[in-house]
Amino acid sequence: MCNDVPQAAQFYVGVLGFNIRCDEEVNGERLVVATPPNLVEFTPCASLRFVAAKTEKDKRAVGNQAGDNVFVQVECDDWETLYDRLKTMGVPFVGGKKDPRQEKMWRAVTVYDPMGNKVNVIERTTTTLGRVFMMDVGK
Repeated sequence: MCNDVPQAAQFYVGVLGFNIRCDEEVNGERLVVATPPNLVEFTPCASLRFVAAKTEKDKRAVGNQAGDNVFVQVECDDWETLYDRLKTMGVPFVGGKKDPRQEKMWRAVTVYDPMGNKVNVIERTTTTLGRVFMMDVGK
């Protein structure tokens, strides 16, 4: 949910590289659906749906969909390009910390999207994917 659909789409598509899968009007409301880049069509898919907040309850929820936690994690295999784009485009970093967290096998930063939600951006290359996945789910 957002206050401004074009602003949300610009961040997730223009900055993070998501792809617009749907942009149409349904029942008088603009419906925009974006999926992560490099999505392989036969894999399970998650997507973001951008919709303008209309009710007071919806408006209070904008930027607070995950409370104090991370709203979404974006994993990328071209870390340098995406990290440089975040800095160049003036995306606010959580706590003002622009230096990435350096883990043993990857790097990560947490930024705010235009609505104020926390977005974790993490480096995942094909050489670390299996090992990082095992750390996520345990041995």
